[in-house]
Amino acid sequence: MRLAVFAAAFVFTAWASQAHAEAPGATAKPGQIAERASASVNDERPDAQDLARWFYAVLAGEIAAHTGHPGTAYAELLKAARDLHSEALFQRAAEIALTAGAPQQALDAVNAWRADQPDSLKAQSWTAQILVALGRHTEAVGAISRLIALTPQPQRPNTILSLAGLFARAGDGQIAVDLAKKVLTPYGGIPQSSVVIGQLYARAGSANAAFAHASRALVAEPGMREAAELVLQTYTADPGRADQLLAQYVAAKPQDADLRMAWIQAALGQQRDGVALAQTEALSKVKPDVPDVWFVLGSLQLRQDQAVQAQSALLRYLSLIGASKHAAPPPALERAYVALSDAALQQSEFQQAERWLENIPTGQRTVVTILQQATILVRQGKLESGLGLLDKLPAATAQQQREKLLARAQIYRTAKQYGNAYAVLASGMPQFGAEPDYAYETAMMAEKSGHPHKMQRMLRKLIADHPQYQPAYNALGYTLADEGRQLPEAMKLIARALKLSPGNPFVLDSLGWAQFRTGDLKKAAATLEAAFAARPDPEIAAHLAEVLWQRGDKARARAILRQAFERAPQDGGVQAAMQRMGVRF
Repeated sequence: MRLAVFAAAFVFTAWASQAHAEAPGATAKPGQIAERASASVNDERPDAQDLARWFYAVLAGEIAAHTGHPGTAYAELLKAARDLHSEALFQRAAEIALTAGAPQQALDAVNAWRADQPDSLKAQSWTAQILVALGRHTEAVGAISRLIALTPQPQRPNTILSLAGLFARAGDGQIAVDLAKKVLTPYGGIPQSSVVIGQLYARAGSANAAFAHASRALVAEPGMREAAELVLQTYTADPGRADQLLAQYVAAKPQDADLRMAWIQAALGQQRDGVALAQTEALSKVKPDVPDVWFVLGSLQLRQDQAVQAQSALLRYLSLIGASKHAAPPPALERAYVALSDAALQQSEFQQAERWLENIPTGQRTVVTILQQATILVRQGKLESGLGLLDKLPAATAQQQREKLLARAQIYRTAKQYGNAYAVLASGMPQFGAEPDYAYETAMMAEKSGHPHKMQRMLRKLIADHPQYQPAYNALGYTLADEGRQLPEAMKLIARALKLSPGNPFVLDSLGWAQFRTGDLKKAAATLEAAFAARPDPEIAAHLAEVLWQRGDKARARAILRQAFERAPQDGGVQAAMQRMGVRF
């Protein structure tokens, strides 16, 4: 027992001679915020007599603390702290009080500390955090403000950033925001203040307010990672504006591959493939040795019908994986070989498409590989052979049955047998119709097979059953707008879809087309330009070309439409635009 107690005393003596720091989370020492403002705060070195008094005070206090007498320990250490003017002993007395569940005593110790050392950042930090913990927010405002004022100006931005966790502990939602605003309003010129308030708004569920504060900070300081992270966290509030801000950030910090990859993922989540592709291409130049960058690049190029470029990127991915010490998991390799097969298929290289799939071991082939094999057969006119492959798929579980129906419908769609595709999906509606994605696919195939009224009925039911399902609003709104009837309802449906998925280029395309149908060519052009910039899809291109043609910009309209035709000559939207514009390529 004696050895243990002395060991504790010696350990503490060593600890007390340093600035003891922990993270400012749930177990943080209240002095942590101050330590981020200043590298360290050192006690004056005591002489030999003071060192002996310090040691015995610590020893007595620690013995009392370890033998279940926190009150005695607190009193001994606080007395010694006052006598020796020791920051470490004031802090230890406050810690013992907090551990004993006596926050008011801890505050008393910290107040004594501040009285003894009025310029101590650490003492001020402890005061602020204890007041917040006690719910004494009015006093906490003054304490936190004094902490910032005491911090040297060069360190203030970091100190302000470190306060986010402290404000969050004040309470949920608006309480934390209000406290932060009261403290940080005088420091509005420091961008980190906007970041902290934005973080608290995001925590409270106010994404638009959070995005506004993050935007303000990133404009003021384009290379601030915390601001860029908050923009990404609230990306869906305004994807177009977010893309502009994040472009400024990566220009300032081109080596930040992690954040750029997160931006790519956010853009893909909103189907902004054009943005994602541009950033992935840039990232492949900055970080050419990161395998995942090349896989994402190849996948995006495939979706843009850039088969040759996609093949090159995917082969680079496999090369980097092969050179790595860590083998890629089978699903990753399967995806890569299926993508390479698809690149060959886009170029009608059927044998090469089959050969890529041979690299996937039989036991590791999922429905994705089997569907690709069937698609290759159908593209060669061997529909029955393709369907025969799908017949061998397992159907023991509901999930397997669903996958099999979707795969079979996809094969019929590839063969342009839309009636059969709809019949397959309709047969599964009693079992899977409650799933919005399945019901949506069935509705879309109803329209393709010549049953637009069935599609509209199914979409209206889907909206009634799943009021947050954006694709149904967009599809129904676009259909009504394209027919040129019920335009007010079409605009309301599309507006709802855009609210559910801001910046989504397919929804923007629907909005632009509806604006065109109402005769507002100026708005239609601006909306479709935004959609096309986010995703240069052939159908979006066709709509933009037609609007530009009507506005008199025939040269650009023809150029955009030619590009869409070269990429997708059989696309129905492209063909319809060519016919209405009276152009041929």
